[in-house]
Formats: sequence, structure tokens, C-alpha cells
Amino acid sequence: MEKLIITLNIYLNLELGEPCYVTILIWTKKVGLFSMQTPIEKSNDWVLIIDESIAVGHERLLVIYGVRTSQIDFNRALTYNDLTPFFIKLSNKWTADIIKKEIEMLIEKWGNVKYIVADGGNAICKCIKLLEKVHVYDITHKMALLLKTIYSKDAAYIKYSKEMAQMRFKGVCSDYSHVIPPKQRINSRFMNLDILSDWGLKALNCSKLSIKNSKTHEKLSWVKNYKDLILELDILNRIISEIKTILKTKGLSKKTINIVNKILKKQKTANVRIQYFSKNLINYLKETLIQLPDEGKLLCTSDIIESSFGKYKNYMSQNSMAGITDLSLCLAAFTNRLDATKLKIGLENTKMNDLKKWSKENIRETHFSKRKRTLAISGG
Repeated sequence: MEKLIITLNIYLNLELGEPCYVTILIWTKKVGLFSMQTPIEKSNDWVLIIDESIAVGHERLLVIYGVRTSQIDFNRALTYNDLTPFFIKLSNKWTADIIKKEIEMLIEKWGNVKYIVADGGNAICKCIKLLEKVHVYDITHKMALLLKTIYSKDAAYIKYSKEMAQMRFKGVCSDYSHVIPPKQRINSRFMNLDILSDWGLKALNCSKLSIKNSKTHEKLSWVKNYKDLILELDILNRIISEIKTILKTKGLSKKTINIVNKILKKQKTANVRIQYFSKNLINYLKETLIQLPDEGKLLCTSDIIESSFGKYKNYMSQNSMAGITDLSLCLAAFTNRLDATKLKIGLENTKMNDLKKWSKENIRETHFSKRKRTLAISGG
């Protein structure tokens, strides 16, 4: 914002004052709270997108966005402007019963929920069952669960990933550091198998081209032992990438299931694990669609809420010790359509006391406040 105003001053010969960092933060929070409190038309075709994020310590922020099925454009992925921010709240623990009560209050206030899109978090999954609503898994997480079933106990996969990690650890400060494997994402490793296959393919090619008996050739020679696994993972990753593009933009429908089926059949492979993945994915897609026979297309991705958390965590990184604060209102501000008239009303009518009240009810004591109180840190 500061850079924008400086640019306008230079090119338009203006003399606008430059707002400080704190002013911009306050504007963001006000827009977020205004977006949360703006009256919404009651409807019976809501889809909820739910996720929770861990920040500092045990604090968990639960966020619920809503979008009406009649307003989903299945020719593109969702954008922030498609969303209605329903719920943003911090707690040390979100159980299925607590989440259920919150969603029931939302339903009573804003209308019926047709289905809920979420990942495989235990509390959220159990909550959806208690509500007797259809759980449409985020397709990325669902495919990751299938891959976990296939590879989590596979000896070759386990050994390959361990040898990658060992090579990275030993070679990070060596003269062959330019060819060491990338860092593996432990918590989401089955959503990022491309890390293993992409580096593996490059390492295989590099070992062919390297001069024999050279240090690089020697250090990469072990990769040849996993050639079949690497090629298998590469096939799966290419399949997954193509399928995700279809389902995340076109939604889940009979038509897209047929397209996915064709993508899977194109491989014509006898590989047992690829066949297992293909069969179980198609079965899941069909079973999910059958649960909502009146819906022509279903939203089957929660990428938009993951993206929101990513942006918010980027803001938090500027002061990570503060933990989750009322800046979490930016998760609602992202969805604001920035209509000039409404924005002006929101900024003028949302007071500092409103922000304090919301923070007291939904954030309570921040991580930094707890630290300051416990360690008796004073400014003096």
C-alpha cells in the first residue's frame, strides 16, 4: 500500500500522505470484520469449506467459508471473491462436538448446507458424520491417502526416501552439493511425491552423462537401484497432475469421471500399484457423486482455504512470536470484492471497539500476551 501511494504521487504529481504499517493493518482488520458482519441472504444451497491451521504452540484457528452451489462457476477454480466468510475462531482444541455446534448455528442463521468440502482431519471428519452431511474430500488429500496406502509400508519406497535424506544430510556442505536431493516434506510427503520422482529422473540422467569414476557419478550411482520405482512414481505424478487440473476446475460430475477414467486407461500398464490407485480413485469418485444425485457437479477441492492460510502465515512470519491475533481477520478481508462505496462504509462504520470486542470473543489471549504475562516482561 505504501509503495502504491508513493508511485501514485510520483506519476500523478499528487501529495497523498503515506499510511504507516499499523494504519494498513487496522484497515485490513476493519475490512475483514465488516465482511464477516455484512448481512447474507439466507439460502438452502450452501457448500461449506472447512479447515483448521496450527500456529504457535497448541493454538488452532478454525475457518469456515461458504459458497452457494448456484454461484459456483465450474469453468474455473474458485477465487477469494467467490467466498463468504462464515467463521474465524481460535481455540486450543477443536473437537467434533464443538465444531458441530458452531456449524449448526450457522445453518440456523444462514440456511441449509448441502455438503462440506474438507481434508481428512479427524475432528472435522467426525463432525461431518455427526451432522449427517456428505463429506466431499479435497481431491489432493484423497489421492494422497490412496498413495499412503500403497507406499507407506513399501520397502523400496522407504529405503529410497531414506537414502535421499541421508545424501542430502551428508552432502549439503560438500563439493557435490549441487546434485543433492531437495528437502522432503515429511508431513505432506504423499501429496508431494513429485519431489522424489523429479529428482530421481534427473539423477538417473545425470549419472548417465557424468564422466565415469567422477565424484558426481559415484555419488549418484545408488539411484540406479530404484529406477523402476522412480519411473512408477513419475507415471503416477503425471496422472495425478492431469486429474487434479480437471477436477479442480470442472468439478466432480459424470462427465469429469469419464474424463478421469480415460486418463487412467491411457497408461495401459500392468503395474499392480498403478492399477490399485486407478480402481480405488474411480470408485471413490462414483460413490461420492451417488450421495448427491440431484447435484450435477460437485466442488471437490479446498485449495482456496489452503491458499488463504498460506497468505495469512506469510503475514504472521513478520512477527511469528505474536502467534494468532486479530490479524486473522485478513482471512475474511481476502474475500471482500472491494466495491468502493461498500468499502468506504465498512471502514467508517467499523470502530476500534468493534475490533477489540471481536478479538476478545474469538481470539482471547494471544500467544504474545501469555508470554509477556508469564515471563513478566515489561517495557521499562
